[in-house]
Amino acid sequence: MINVLKKIGIGFFFILCLGQSFCVNAQEPVFEKDGEAYLIQSAEDMRTLALLVNEGKEVEPGVAAHNASYRLTRDIDISAYCTGYGWTPIGCGRDAGEEVVREFNGTFDGGNHVVTGLFINLPGGEDQGLFGTRTYLYGGPDNAEYPDSGRTVIKNLYIKDCDITGGLNVGGVMGGMSFTSGLGSGGDLLIENCHVTGKIVGFDSTGGITGAASAVENCSFTGTVKAYSAVGGIAGIAYYIRGCAVHAKVEGDLDRDGGGDAGGIGGVAVCVRDSYMVGTVAGTNNIGGITGRGPCLTGCYARADVTGDNDTGELLGYPQKFPLDGVSLPEGASGDMKIQNCLTEGEDITGFKEFMDRAEEAGQDVWYCVSDHAWPILAWEKDSRFGYTVTVTVQEGDSLWEIADAVYGDGHFWTQIYEENQERIGGDANLILPGTDLEIVVNASQADYAAKGDTWEQEKTFLEVGRERGITRSELKGAYRRLLADDLWNGAVWEEQGKQINDWAIDDLDGNGQTDMVVMMGNGGGWLVPGEIRLYWNDEPAYILKDESAYYEDEFCFCFGFGFWEIPRMGDFDNDGNPELVMEVFNGGNGGPGGRDICLFRRVGDKWMECLEELPNDREWSGEPGLRIDVACIGVDRYEAYCPYLDERIEFDGKNSREIGADEYGRTGGRNVRGFYHLECVKYEGKNALECREYLCGEGGNVHGVGAAVFILTWDADGVCRVADWRIEGWN
Repeated sequence: MINVLKKIGIGFFFILCLGQSFCVNAQEPVFEKDGEAYLIQSAEDMRTLALLVNEGKEVEPGVAAHNASYRLTRDIDISAYCTGYGWTPIGCGRDAGEEVVREFNGTFDGGNHVVTGLFINLPGGEDQGLFGTRTYLYGGPDNAEYPDSGRTVIKNLYIKDCDITGGLNVGGVMGGMSFTSGLGSGGDLLIENCHVTGKIVGFDSTGGITGAASAVENCSFTGTVKAYSAVGGIAGIAYYIRGCAVHAKVEGDLDRDGGGDAGGIGGVAVCVRDSYMVGTVAGTNNIGGITGRGPCLTGCYARADVTGDNDTGELLGYPQKFPLDGVSLPEGASGDMKIQNCLTEGEDITGFKEFMDRAEEAGQDVWYCVSDHAWPILAWEKDSRFGYTVTVTVQEGDSLWEIADAVYGDGHFWTQIYEENQERIGGDANLILPGTDLEIVVNASQADYAAKGDTWEQEKTFLEVGRERGITRSELKGAYRRLLADDLWNGAVWEEQGKQINDWAIDDLDGNGQTDMVVMMGNGGGWLVPGEIRLYWNDEPAYILKDESAYYEDEFCFCFGFGFWEIPRMGDFDNDGNPELVMEVFNGGNGGPGGRDICLFRRVGDKWMECLEELPNDREWSGEPGLRIDVACIGVDRYEAYCPYLDERIEFDGKNSREIGADEYGRTGGRNVRGFYHLECVKYEGKNALECREYLCGEGGNVHGVGAAVFILTWDADGVCRVADWRIEGWN
């Protein structure tokens, strides 16, 4: 059955690789370089890397793409390249005897960046993951190629919310390398500091990180892993797993006879050290909370519901020592038959205190414990971009305030702990029973800043204002964590520098289902406050919009205590395929406190470029008459609007707040009201256009409520913005 699936999978990949042919005769590097590393700076670059490797191309003359070193420079979304059967792995594998090299034998440094959008659906496909496989050495250590095979290293990579279905060798980071059931080696593959969330489904040799590897260190997986045999939260098969954390459901296929080797960390593993698993592990034969089959566990614990038919254990399913066939294990690893300093969920609080003491006595600085009554986590988790989860066992006399103070450094976070654990605690937050395990999710930035400022008060205000604006709690929580992560609400820093957040807006600006946020910040108190605007668009890092414009640098100021006039708008106003972002803000510059101004930016590549000069407005540098309307009273409730920009007049009926003399007129602008307002993306003659309004007000800027001028702005083929139409509407 495995051979059949393998052949089907290779057939699929052969078709896919041919179907995505890539013509590269590199006379110069395909990617920019930093030293010896080629820089992957976009999703398109990642796809190009896959095509180069899978077609045996060079990344520059004399350098084979599959043997080179690469570094990711930013977070990327590869969903655009995951249509149909999904992503084609980097190194999609080959049959013995094939001349084209389709394996990845180089080094990839993720730079601690996040890859999203990874999707694969090839139930019979072999070597499934972001990366596929390294060189297959079919003879193991006796193969003449073995000494020269080198080491493949993938490190410092985050993969968020992946969905992968494959056959043999399946994992989030890499499908894996060649293994036999006796653990004969197919090369040397190290995966370290890689973290995956999502769903992984395979047939054999399947793991949250990789299907099969030599060594996996300091990695984590959160989600679901399922396969027929050799399935683990970290790796399906591995020689050495160290410093790894799993919060997952790991399942050997319960619908078929003969499946097995399922473990919370590894399905089959020679040595597992300093790792833990929380969740469930289920299967038929050889089922363990840490590993399904193997000889050596050191410094591990499992808090897992483990179920199986045969050879099932809280830590290890079936103890078995493997012949290593001359393969040397990494330093500190052991193939001896032993289980030492390990814990299971049944241990009491003194058990894991002893566990920590023994780890410290052994000189292992790998664990971290937030309090005396908390299960330990791995020290590296405190800096994880995905945060971490702490389990605290309630003791006699404990309160949620005390627990929050121990975990966050601030007792005010007790409400968050209660919300996350209400089903365990019950309806009264003051009645928490001793022995109750509380699961506390901690964002890394939240933990860092909880003790540095009054973040609990800031969060409370943020949530209250957000609810008043009709924003869901989950959206508000996510937005707040992003602000914390960027240090925007670290009270000590901001007080020292005189900075503050003036206003913020949260909405799905581009209509793609993801929450976006725009933040306005001021630097210093008073009315005329220099500041900046930050855009949090989709899952991209914050983009500081103001820095792209010398105009904003020199003249743009914010009013203290004021912010956005309306929620910012986004749309392809000029129909060029790139989104524009437009905002109306209260402005303390160019006319004094209380005015309004427009910010207009266009997305070009990975940057947002200021394009305010395109609007036909009243800027003195525009060289054209401004879109400002002169209003004259020509009779009882009868007015005339004159637009100097268009040299056109419109008569209209209206009502004003006081009687206006027959010879009295006014014009827009002035201290209280200025600029456009109520900007919208509308359709005009079948294309997108920008609609904006102008108050019709009296002498000196006093609003008389006589109406509003509505302009339709369109961009022509040369990128010039023009007034396509205008009208007058009554003002209510």
